[in-house]
Amino acid sequence: MEPTEVGYLDITDHYRRLIADRQISDGQRLPSVREIAAQWGVATKTAQRALKALAMEGYASAVRGLGYAATYRPHDFATLRVRVDGTRERGEAYATGDHQAILSAEMTPTGGAVADVLGIEAGAPAILRTGSVTRDGRVIRMSHSWFPAELAELVPELLTTVSTPPGNVARIEAATGRKTELTADHFSVDLTGLQHAQAFGVPQGTPVLVRTTIRHDGDGVIEYGTTWFPRNVVLAIEYTDRHGSDLV
Repeated sequence: MEPTEVGYLDITDHYRRLIADRQISDGQRLPSVREIAAQWGVATKTAQRALKALAMEGYASAVRGLGYAATYRPHDFATLRVRVDGTRERGEAYATGDHQAILSAEMTPTGGAVADVLGIEAGAPAILRTGSVTRDGRVIRMSHSWFPAELAELVPELLTTVSTPPGNVARIEAATGRKTELTADHFSVDLTGLQHAQAFGVPQGTPVLVRTTIRHDGDGVIEYGTTWFPRNVVLAIEYTDRHGSDLV
C-alpha cells in the first residue's frame, strides 16, 4: 500500500480483529511502533496512535520494557468509524444559567486503560480532574480528565478546582509548545455505576451515553477524558462542509 492509503484506524481495526478472533493470543507481544511503521509503510506517530487506540479500547496493554501485549476481548460490540477532516471545538456550548463545577483536582495513581493510554506504568501518578454541569438543579454532565503528571509544574492550574478560559488544553499547548494534532471521540452506551447514578438521580444500572476522548500531539497524549450524559440529554454535533457547494 502507499503510505497515504493507510490511517492509524486501519491498523487498529486490523489488530482488533486478529485479537478478537484469537489469531493473536491473549498476552502475546504486539509488533513495536517501528515494526508496524515498517510493515504498513506509515510514520511512527501513526503506528503509535494505532497502539494507543487498541489500548483505549481494551485490546492491548502496556508492558514495561516490551511495548504492548494483546488483551483478548470477544466481538462484543461494533465499532462504526466517522472520519472528519477538520478541527473539533473543545467542550460543549452551555445555556445561560448552567453551572459548571470542578469537583476535584489531584495527583492520583493510574491503572488499566488510563495508564495504557497515557503510556505510563500502571500505578504511576497522573493528574485527574473531575467535573459536572448542572442545569435547573439537575446534573446533565459528569466528566473525568486525565493529564500526564509532568504537566503539573508547567500548568499548576491543573491541580486547582478553578476553571477559567482559555481552558486546560489551551494552557498546556501555550506552556509546552505542544499542539493537538488528533482528537479522537469514541461514543458508547454503558450502564451507570453507583457514583454516577446518584449524581444523575437515576437507579444504578440505568443506560448512559459515554464519550471517551483522546487528544494527541503526534508524540504523546495531552488529555484522556471520559464524559457521561444521562438520558434526556441530547449531544448535538454540527459539521460545516467547507469544501461542498450549494445545492440547487
